[in-house]
Amino acid sequence: MNEERAVLVGAGETRHMAELGRLANTLGIEVTAVVEQGRRDGSGYLGRGKREELRELVREVEARFVIADDELTASQARVLEKACGVSVVDRTELIIRIFEAHARDAASRLEVELADLEYRLPRVKGKNPELSRLGGGGVTTRGPGEQQLEYDRRVIRERMATINRKLEEEKSGRAVRGTRLKEGGPPTVALVGYTNAGKTTILNALSGAGRSTKDRLFETLETTTRLVRGSGTHEGNGAARPDIVVTDTVGFIRKLPTQLVHSFASTLESARDADVKVLCADASSEELEEEISTVRQTLSETFAGQNGSAAGTTILCLNKIDLLSEGRIQELRRRFTDAVLISALAGCEALLEEIYTAIASERERMSVLIPHAEYAAASHLYGLAEIHAQRTTPTGVWMDVSLPRSASARYATYRIPHNTSPVRTELQEP
Repeated sequence: MNEERAVLVGAGETRHMAELGRLANTLGIEVTAVVEQGRRDGSGYLGRGKREELRELVREVEARFVIADDELTASQARVLEKACGVSVVDRTELIIRIFEAHARDAASRLEVELADLEYRLPRVKGKNPELSRLGGGGVTTRGPGEQQLEYDRRVIRERMATINRKLEEEKSGRAVRGTRLKEGGPPTVALVGYTNAGKTTILNALSGAGRSTKDRLFETLETTTRLVRGSGTHEGNGAARPDIVVTDTVGFIRKLPTQLVHSFASTLESARDADVKVLCADASSEELEEEISTVRQTLSETFAGQNGSAAGTTILCLNKIDLLSEGRIQELRRRFTDAVLISALAGCEALLEEIYTAIASERERMSVLIPHAEYAAASHLYGLAEIHAQRTTPTGVWMDVSLPRSASARYATYRIPHNTSPVRTELQEP
C-alpha cells in the first residue's frame, strides 16, 4: 500500500481521524480527503447518502483506497467497496499491516501473523491462492467432500495452532529468563506509554542505545532492554547508585484491535513485574489526558488478565516539553503535580533522579560485614545495591547498603546492627 492515495471515513460518536491519518502516513499512504458521519450505519458503516458522497469524492481525488476508522464486518466492507468502487481497509487491518512492516524479531513476527490470521478467518470467501503459503504445517490435501471454504478455514486454524505452540514455548523461555534476572539482577524499569510518546528516545538518552526514533507510529514493537550503569557517587549524599535495567515496550493506541491484545499482553510481560514503570506521554499532544487514560486503562485490563495487579511504582513522565511554550509548561505542572516534565532530546536527569527515588522507596537498608573469603558476595552488591558507605576491616568488608527486598534475605547472614561501625576494629589494626 506504499505511496497510495486514500480517503478516510469515520462514523459514530467516537472518531479519531487525525490519528487514523497518521497511521496511514506511517505506511506511506497519502490522505487526500476525510468523510465523517455522526451515526454508524449497521449495513454499510456510512449511510446511503454518505456512501454516494464518498463515491464522488474518491473519483475526484483519484484515491485507490478508503480507510475506515473502525473495524468493519465482512458485510459492511463489501457494501462500502461496492458503493465507492475501490478497496476498503479498516483500522484493524491498517494497524496489522503497520505491525507487519515493523516486526523485527521472530516472536513479534509470529504475533503479527497470528493477529492477521485471526482477522482473516471470518472473512475467508472461499478460493484464495494466497492461502497456499500456509500449507507448510502438513496440510496438503483436502478430505473427501470437503468444500474449498472449509478447507481454507482449516488451513488457517491449523497454522494458528502451530503459531500458538511456538509462542507458548517462547513465553516459557521468557519466564525463565525473567525469573533469573529478577532474582539476581539490578532493579528493573519499564517504559510504557502511548505510541510516539518518545519512549525510545528516552531509552537512548538513559542508556546511549542506538534505537530508531523516527517520527511514526509503532516504530517499536518488540521489547528492547538496556543496562544503564549506575554512578560511582550519588550527588548530595555520597552513595553509589546501582545499575538499572530499562525496557522499552510497544506503544498503546485507541481502539486496539482485539486480534493484537494478546500481542500487547506478551510484549508487556516485562512491564508487569518491573520495580518502576515510567508512563511516558507526549506533552505536546492535543489529546494528552485521553492518551494517558488509554494507557492506564489498557495496562489495568492487560495485567488483570494475568492473575493480579502489577507490582512496583509508576512515574508519569511528560516528554517533548521543548515543543511547548513556557506558559503551557507551567499549566501542565499545575495540572499534573506528580509528573516529571522533560525533553528527552535535552536529557533525562530529572527522570533518572525520580527513578532512583522510587527504587529507594522499595528497598531495605542494612549494614553487612562480609568475610574476605566470601568477597564474591560483596562484589555482587556492586550494581545491585545502593552503597551508602563501605570500609575494609581485618575480618571483612563492611558495607552500608540499600537492597531490593527480594535480595535482602540472601544477605541476612552477613547482617550486623545498623549502628555498628568498623572504625574501632580498624584502630586495632597493626
